[in-house]
Amino acid sequence: MELNFSTKTLEAQTIVGIRTKAQMAKLGEVMGQLFGELHGHIVQAGQVPAGMPLSIYHSMEAGEVDLECAIPVSGPVTGTDRIRPGELPAGKAATVTHHGPYENLKETWGALVAWVGAQGLQPAAAPWEVYVTDPGAEPDPSKWRTDIFFPVLG
Repeated sequence: MELNFSTKTLEAQTIVGIRTKAQMAKLGEVMGQLFGELHGHIVQAGQVPAGMPLSIYHSMEAGEVDLECAIPVSGPVTGTDRIRPGELPAGKAATVTHHGPYENLKETWGALVAWVGAQGLQPAAAPWEVYVTDPGAEPDPSKWRTDIFFPVLG
């Protein structure tokens, strides 16, 4: 698979999200539940999602991931104790598109991190993945698209 790396200047994006910790082996199950909960909250607030679901990766240690599952919204949405409004940062980000199953994302992430280093860029904030393809609508994992964004300085 050919990977095309680039940098983009991003506008800030309003989101609502749920931050949690999960074992890598249970990530898909946890994310599915959280995205469903977020979608229901957005609809209850009288809005529709302003983009595809995404996950912000705050840290990863010993097989446990500290992540925030989020959905973009076009306007303010009141949060709860669990669901928090937030914002994806504006600024420069290294980016690449992954085509294929989620199980292979690790290789794409590794290639992006190597590219960022080779370009002399420094991480600026937590990176995120946008799940462009809905697996419920497209059952063939080889057709799935995930966009990765890594905020950088430099």
